[in-house]
Formats: sequence, C-alpha cells, structure tokens
Amino acid sequence: MTDAKEKIKIFIFSDESGSWLDEKDIYVRSWIVISEKTYEEKLLPKVDEIASFMNDAKELKWSGFANSEQFFSEFNNIEYRIFLTVSSPQDINWENKYNVTKKFKESVESFNFGGIDGDLVKYLKDRIYRDIKNALFLNYYEKFHIENAKNGIERVIKRDEYDLIYRIDPPQFPHDGWKNILYDINKGEKINLEFPKSIRTQGIQFADLIAGAVRSFLIEDKKQDKAEKFLKEIKTKFISKNRDNPNPNLIMYSEINDKLVNRSSKIWKI
Repeated sequence: MTDAKEKIKIFIFSDESGSWLDEKDIYVRSWIVISEKTYEEKLLPKVDEIASFMNDAKELKWSGFANSEQFFSEFNNIEYRIFLTVSSPQDINWENKYNVTKKFKESVESFNFGGIDGDLVKYLKDRIYRDIKNALFLNYYEKFHIENAKNGIERVIKRDEYDLIYRIDPPQFPHDGWKNILYDINKGEKINLEFPKSIRTQGIQFADLIAGAVRSFLIEDKKQDKAEKFLKEIKTKFISKNRDNPNPNLIMYSEINDKLVNRSSKIWKI
C-alpha cells in the first residue's frame, strides 16, 4: 500500500482569437488554469447557464457575450488563473527572415509540373506556399506561444505538485504537430494533452471569451469598450507577470510594433 498522495488535477484550457496570417489582425491565445473540482462545480455550469440566456447560442463566444454586460461579473467568484500569449502577423517578415519563402516563387517557377494544366499548377503553387507558412508558424511562432505559456503557468502552478492536463481547442494545424512540439518543450517527458471540441467543452468556450476580449482591447475594434469592462472584472485572475514571463506575453517581443506593445501594457492599468 502506498502513502503517496494523489495529485490534484489542474485543467489548462486554451483557445485562440484573430489570425496568425492576416496582417491587419493579431493572434491571441488565452490559457485558463483551473482545478478539476472548481471547473466541474462552478465554471462548467456557469458557462452553460449564461449560454442558455443568449439567443439560441450553442456555445458561449465573445462575439455574442460582448453584448451581454449583465453577465460580465458572473465569473468573479470562481477561482481560476489566466495567461495570455500574443503574436503580430504584420511584424512577421516572411521574405527576409525566412529564406525558404523568399526563394520559394523563383524555385517553384522552374519546377516541371509535367502535363498538369495551368489552373491546377496555380492551385498547387498556392497550396505549397500556404503549407510552408503553416509549418513555419506552427514550429516557430506557435511553438513560442505554447512554450511561453507553459513556462508562465508552471512558474506558479508547479508540475511536480499537480497533475496538469492541457485541453486545447483543435487548432488549424495537425494534432500530431502540437503533440510533437509539446513533447520537445517538455524535454521528452510525458504531458497530458487533449483536443476536445469547443462546443462540448465549457472551459474552451470560456477561453474564447478571454481571447476575444483581449483581441478587441488590443486592436481597439468596435467591441473595445465592452472588452475593457469585461477585462476590468477579471484582471485580478491574471497570472502575475515577471521579467522572464510577462503577461500578456508578446511573441518575438523585439519585433513587435510599438503600438501593440504599448496597448498590451495598458491591460494591467484598466
């Protein structure tokens, strides 16, 4: 018989908002840290309760929640923590920084596609170029989203003290790609990673609210006033920042434009 005490399960839900490719947008990923007990007893039913009051909403999303200010304070009495990671597509210099994209067009033009007709050749070129960018983003920028969030979270929620379970909204990249990156980040140690559908996972729906609100605040879109009110309600839940793990965490900070840097710092001053 063992005296080992069973570790408390901690769920880490994550969802994204925005685009990693559109230069007029930004890419925000929120990470919600909550114990299994608190999630099942408080957050899960609260998300379902609020969704039930919204016009035939199958799941809770920032796009609808932003118009329901009466619910902004509903999450105040639930114990959870928030970490944020942000990247800026307009500041990714694909052609100068990544030689593979800079040289791609001239290389592919000289490739012999044989008897394939022109429309299909154009499709193949576009698809190959898009796949190259997907692979670069996943294995470089998204990798830093994952690694920086993991470091920021596990700085205060120790992996050797808790059973951490990452639950990620199925991203636009292959699941195996995410698993391999986490495996590398975790130095080959086993990590609990799941990809549940957001419509069946209230924690991911809540992560969508946070990511959407942060994006609205940072890009100052038409929902920015609502975002500021909501973030003011939940900002005490943010994991404290330090020099090594700022929160929000701007990926490739030295390359990010000053406007986004300055706007990010204002989240703590709401």
